[in-house]
Amino acid sequence: MKLSVLLAISLLRLSTAEKLHLVRQDPSLPSLLRRLGNDRTRLHRMLSFLSDEKAKACFFGMSCYPATLAQLENPPFRLLYTGELPQPSDHLLTLCGTRYPDGLGSRLSYAFALEASANGCALVTSNSRGSDRAALYACLDLGTPGYVVCDAGLATKRIQANSLLTHANVISPFEPDDQAIPFRCLARNVVSTALGLVTVVLQAPLHSGALACATAALDAGRDVYVHEQALQSPTLGEGGLALVGMGCPTFSCYAELACSLDWSSSVQLRQTSSSDALYRFGSAWYSLEYD
Repeated sequence: MKLSVLLAISLLRLSTAEKLHLVRQDPSLPSLLRRLGNDRTRLHRMLSFLSDEKAKACFFGMSCYPATLAQLENPPFRLLYTGELPQPSDHLLTLCGTRYPDGLGSRLSYAFALEASANGCALVTSNSRGSDRAALYACLDLGTPGYVVCDAGLATKRIQANSLLTHANVISPFEPDDQAIPFRCLARNVVSTALGLVTVVLQAPLHSGALACATAALDAGRDVYVHEQALQSPTLGEGGLALVGMGCPTFSCYAELACSLDWSSSVQLRQTSSSDALYRFGSAWYSLEYD
């Protein structure tokens, strides 16, 4: 089926199941354009954006569509992305943390992301500041792209101007020029937690986006784990404590989490002095030890 037809169907005000049913009816593009009316300009914009082949599109029902995301009750029908999409063999781990961590929270995010990525985890983060940005620095330093789910369209300045994203696999369920507004941030949380097989919560205050992300993971039936070090802050750890009160387990280090998940932990992170370290974040230096 032509890309223009699939994009046109993606713009109709229908559920994903209804859109998939329409795809199977093999509608013509002219009939879809009549249904779109003035919205056909949005179709032309997406076709123009995709014409330079820097970004690609994937639709629900295709073999490239992430299997974990397809488990949602109403998954996005259309994904625009750069780089690659997750593979069924990936150990997808979604990382949630506040946009305003303290120094401990930022270092914790970097160190955990570095060790998890070194052990073969495919991290799922967002384009937000704070904890997610620290995790992206770890992915960049290690040379592992990870997956970034955006709260805006791929053509927006918010995404285009973020130099960290040039090294990542970037995914957006939105149209190219869609700006980040609250409901899109919430929708992004649903997608990012559905992508991951498991969600790890770092510093998360009450009433924060990080806590909303963890709640979305629980709603999607995902296991949610809380890092013990993230609970040390009286305010930045309140959301994590609330999750623990709901029954979410805690863990002290990546190796402990990996043991619970039966994932590899053959690479250990060590905080060390600058003289023998390969990785630095702020004033902290780290090295990786391979078994």
